[in-house]
Amino acid sequence: YTAFENQMTTAQASRYINTYFMDGGNRFISLPTLGNTSRAASHISRLFEEWLENKIYHHPASSSVDAVDRLPILQDSPELLAEDILNKLKSRPTAMAGMSRVLIKVRTGHVYTYHKLEDGQPLVSEDMEDFFQQFPLFVEIMIYIMGPGSSSAASDQPASSPCNPIQVLLSVENATINFESPFYLMDEISSSA
Repeated sequence: YTAFENQMTTAQASRYINTYFMDGGNRFISLPTLGNTSRAASHISRLFEEWLENKIYHHPASSSVDAVDRLPILQDSPELLAEDILNKLKSRPTAMAGMSRVLIKVRTGHVYTYHKLEDGQPLVSEDMEDFFQQFPLFVEIMIYIMGPGSSSAASDQPASSPCNPIQVLLSVENATINFESPFYLMDEISSSA
């Protein structure tokens, strides 16, 4: 997994980053980060956002008494989240047409574990305090995409074949469960309908 991840993050892959801040109930705000976004990354991002909306608004606990105490995504195991996201991607393989390799890194947690400064302090300034009191939880997604021919290791098959499988690596880290030790799941998805 490490070699695949290193190649994707250091190569000339298209990159897309988005952070969703949540209130712990049923509200979230999306804050995209600038990057060299491709249309393909946008398709995957939309699939991820559909998955996120479904998790927040339609999670199984919403009909039970524990619904108030349950935090979807943050209290789910990284393994189950990875399988759930992969299944969402597999449900719409045509959205991944034209790709040869995809790395999706997902991080979740409380804003105090979002990103740290060099001295280890949380990246929360006074002017952000009110916002983070309303939306104290986050889900961050980083998508790296290579098209056919982007790398010599991208595919052993000719780039012209529409049935080439797409190598997908998912990395899921929950900053409270598996901090700096993400769960990895790798699979291939055929982009043919």
